[in-house]
Amino acid sequence: MNKYVLADMVTEKLKREIGMVPKPLPEEVKTLETVLPSGRLRIESTLYQAEKLKKITLSKRSLGESTAGTIVIMVADDEYDIPSTLADIAFNFDEKVKISALFQSRPLMKDDESARNYVEPFREWYEAICKLPSEPAITPGEPGEFLKVNPAPIKYMRFIPDSYLDEVLKFAEQFFDIFVDIYHKAEPVKDAQRKRQMQAFRSEFNKHILWDDPSGRVLMETFGQQKAELFYDHLIYL
Repeated sequence: MNKYVLADMVTEKLKREIGMVPKPLPEEVKTLETVLPSGRLRIESTLYQAEKLKKITLSKRSLGESTAGTIVIMVADDEYDIPSTLADIAFNFDEKVKISALFQSRPLMKDDESARNYVEPFREWYEAICKLPSEPAITPGEPGEFLKVNPAPIKYMRFIPDSYLDEVLKFAEQFFDIFVDIYHKAEPVKDAQRKRQMQAFRSEFNKHILWDDPSGRVLMETFGQQKAELFYDHLIYL
């Protein structure tokens, strides 16, 4: 089993379909590694960019022999309202193999235009993936108040039996197909008020996300606040 199958699939797809190219990343956050009671934790990240996207993050992570997988995050340039999009496929080997799947799309504004352009395109895909056999995924803690008030309208987060790997990968391919279609249709936002609203949301998101995201809190506890902030600054913030 290729534990980092999402990284391999997405890297080739995004290079081919949107012209993704490497972007510099500080050495301090390229690889984060430490030994925990549960095993060796390793996060190996690569940063890319493309026209219209200032940030495409690919992070391979593993914890001992129990968990391994890939997180992909895409963040638009400031003049575009392309939603912040995340995909995470990991494999859990504690008892029998389970697939941990997280797909998320978060528009920068809560309005009819964003719902029409950035939520509805995922609706049929979301309804279909929800029909897979699954169980709730375990998170390392509760999200903070900002995330509770601003939930992603498209979010799928479940454990799926590994016998459904082919189906999960097909859904991942479709998820990125939808994103690429959104990407190619996106135009710079011209309306001044809308641009101000976009920037206000980005600022609030970046102010709160490290503390509100359970994964961010784990990162701070494990590697210290300074390194966690550097990691989020280059790889996560909008």
